Amino acid sequence: MTKKIRLIQLINHLLFLIGLVYVFLFEEYVYLLASITTYYIVGILGINIGYHRLLSHRSFRTYSPIYYLLTIIGTLAAIGSPLAWVAVHRQHHRFSDTEMDPHSPHRLGIVRAWLGFWGDIKIDLRNCKDLRKNKFHRFIHKNYILIQSLYVLLLISIDPFLVIFVYAIPAVLIFHSAGAFDVIAHLHGYRSYDTPDKSKNSWIANIITMGEGWHNNHHAKPWEWNNRERWWEIDIPSLIIRFIKK
Repeated sequence: MTKKIRLIQLINHLLFLIGLVYVFLFEEYVYLLASITTYYIVGILGINIGYHRLLSHRSFRTYSPIYYLLTIIGTLAAIGSPLAWVAVHRQHHRFSDTEMDPHSPHRLGIVRAWLGFWGDIKIDLRNCKDLRKNKFHRFIHKNYILIQSLYVLLLISIDPFLVIFVYAIPAVLIFHSAGAFDVIAHLHGYRSYDTPDKSKNSWIANIITMGEGWHNNHHAKPWEWNNRERWWEIDIPSLIIRFIKK
């Protein structure tokens, strides 16, 4: 599965470059606007709220249609199925900045951590045994590549350019924002809590990830759906969660 996802990500990067050339050659900036809009929707709803705070940490409960919708939106980021992403993220929290951390820049270095090359570390699927009991998540995991393919075919049927600007470019932006976050949030910023790892609160990481940058706060209290503790620590996902949580 990992090799297939890596291939998808490589193709998306090539389409990303083609898309940028097209936009600036023909000044079709509306397509770029579509990419940025999709990036925010998938990034905030699918990854930050769905994959991260809802599935990984179960920091809030929501209604079933919203639960499933957030999960499906997250799959469009092309960074792995919910099962795989949650297993990796929970392992990061369990072994943060140690030899078992899958994306610590202190262990891997900046480039490898950014690109998600964690070496010989094996991800323990027991980290997501709660999700593995759910038929919906097992189905998504088993058919993840098929879901990506069907989404691409749907976009092609509407407008072939949407594959580039509503799928590939947003996916690349999310890939690199996640990689930048993994690096920056453990190297730059301040610490409000003396956690055993090297997590930091970084305004740079917060801008890149649209609200996830208060990483030290999060590592200190991963069960909280709101990472904001000081008035200027803006947390966009938490503003949305207020309206969708039970």
